[in-house]
Amino acid sequence: MKPTLRPRLAALAIAAACAGTAHAQSSLTIYGIMDAGVMAADTGARTEYELATGNQAGTRLGFRGIEDLGGGLRATFNLEMGIANDTGALLTFGEAAGTVFGRKSVVGLQGGFGELYLGRDYTPAWWTIFRTDRFRFGLPGTTATSSGVIVTRANNGIFYATPAFGGFRGRLAYTFGAEVAQPDEQGRLTAASLEYAAGKLFVAAAVQRRSDLRPGSTTETADMREGGAGLEYDFGSFTLSTGFWQANPVTATAGAVDKSRAFWLGASTKVGVGQVQVQVTRTRQDVVGRPEQGHALTAGIAYVHPLSKRTSLYAGYGTVRNDANARLALNTGTVRVGGTVFDADPRALLVGVRHDF
Repeated sequence: MKPTLRPRLAALAIAAACAGTAHAQSSLTIYGIMDAGVMAADTGARTEYELATGNQAGTRLGFRGIEDLGGGLRATFNLEMGIANDTGALLTFGEAAGTVFGRKSVVGLQGGFGELYLGRDYTPAWWTIFRTDRFRFGLPGTTATSSGVIVTRANNGIFYATPAFGGFRGRLAYTFGAEVAQPDEQGRLTAASLEYAAGKLFVAAAVQRRSDLRPGSTTETADMREGGAGLEYDFGSFTLSTGFWQANPVTATAGAVDKSRAFWLGASTKVGVGQVQVQVTRTRQDVVGRPEQGHALTAGIAYVHPLSKRTSLYAGYGTVRNDANARLALNTGTVRVGGTVFDADPRALLVGVRHDF
């Protein structure tokens, strides 16, 4: 008996269907971080004890989707909310109360041209400082506050990252501002950065400009400007990070920072299965209404002990030494300690646990 063609045709049809759906493959990832610890914080006036959240990394819940459109083109979205897991409340990162996805809210395309996103995302400044901060914006001693960076996330924006060319990669951001404010350019941000990554070396530089309402005017704007650079190198036995940042806000409010400049130096080394991190940041500030320039020295040390690939324990201590014309707060991740009284020296000690999922 001759073999029938029907089984072969059926197999070919199934294979063709599978090939067709391969171009339309999609995935949805639910991910997050839960991070909490016990903190003893001295604001310079009194000592407080609390259950702090987001110490090593901000507690979050995120949704990431990708659809393969074929030809190397992919559609993607990313929604990410901040959570205070000590109370379950949303963290809005300066946005209006009730903002759900305050960490990130973007939709875009990825391909050989790079990555293009629309919505609320991290700015080029954030990428530059985050990658050269030894504490990665977490634990006492991070540069999240001491660097003086002004805009780390932006709304109503277009965000573009080029593909890597010989280790180089660029980032661009443009935002439409508040879109309802007058004058029209109020809040508009233009930003750019250039990164170089090769082997154990990472170098980046960024500049940002935002149109803010000029003090005392309802129709004129002035440019907030900030920029800087950073470097990180992995020597094998230890890693070294360094960078600087300067910012020039638009303000005339008494007690507000008018200009700032910061320089930081950090290092980490393995101790057993864990890692010890240290960092020092020197910050200079011009404060509106103060007779002289203020100076602050931020220092931090931490130990991170992994229990698994997803779970780790940590302990950290940090302090800020402010002079008579400075009142820089100590950032411990999501929480800020002090920062309200000139010449006060906030400090904090904390221990906690982090779990990634």
